[in-house]
Amino acid sequence: MIAALIIAAAKTAYSEGLPPQKELGAIPALQRTVMLFQRAGIERVVVVCEEDGEKTEKLASHRNVVFLHHRVDAELLDSVKTGLAYLQDKCTATMITLADLPFFSIDTLRALMSADGPVSVPSYEGKDGQPILIHAESFPAILSYAGEGGLVGAIEASGLRRNFIEVDDEGILIHTKDDEDYAAYIAEHSLRQSYPDFRFRIVREKAFYGPGAHQLMQLTEETNSLREACRRMGISYGKGRAILSLMEQQLGYPVVESRQGGSAGGYSAVTDKGKELMDRYSAYCTEARAYLQDLFYEVFPD
Repeated sequence: MIAALIIAAAKTAYSEGLPPQKELGAIPALQRTVMLFQRAGIERVVVVCEEDGEKTEKLASHRNVVFLHHRVDAELLDSVKTGLAYLQDKCTATMITLADLPFFSIDTLRALMSADGPVSVPSYEGKDGQPILIHAESFPAILSYAGEGGLVGAIEASGLRRNFIEVDDEGILIHTKDDEDYAAYIAEHSLRQSYPDFRFRIVREKAFYGPGAHQLMQLTEETNSLREACRRMGISYGKGRAILSLMEQQLGYPVVESRQGGSAGGYSAVTDKGKELMDRYSAYCTEARAYLQDLFYEVFPD
């Protein structure tokens, strides 16, 4: 599985360009970047933002994104390392981009996803751009780099071969700036094309399980902490508890078991029935999404 890593920490992204909440077209810049990855079929999207990143989190908290936090003065490579350390056992490769490059195309992402080599870099008319793709077997070399050459220096020092992919996409080069007009890019951009967006929910008396609840369960299982799961989703702990309470009320059985802190510390664990629900929901969504996408393009061929 290929993941995506968006660097939105204050020092490394938006420091001289548009803030993440600034709208480009009808949506904020960060949400545009997230949607591009998701429309290309990348389900696991991670955003590295500053420790006090509440405003950033709110921009995409409903898009099933994982938020990781870094100090506000973090260098770019430090933020990248935070993301790679989290993703190294969760994907086969990851796309990496700064959050102020929201105009690359879905076709470019697909070209990178099918490319060979440890590192793939898009190129437009001889100029290198973003995002770049790094395969998981190369993560340790970058994580162990202690030089001052940034991400490019880490790649070069590790001897990783870069595969340059020529694309017909000027968007890989376009950093957002406050004083520029992006209307022409927006009008021709990939997100202007119609696309089916499915959010499957399970309902009894009330809708109790959908993408948000599923992500909460996944992150709780991953972290053994409901509080940390909520933090990574960019939602309050109270909201997370309310989501679980509704699920358990509708299902009639516990999906998460928690123990309060003490000498041994507290934890939250997904129950066996909770894991079964997650597995069935994932399988259903995968099959239903494939069928409905084919149906959409049959009904809406243009």
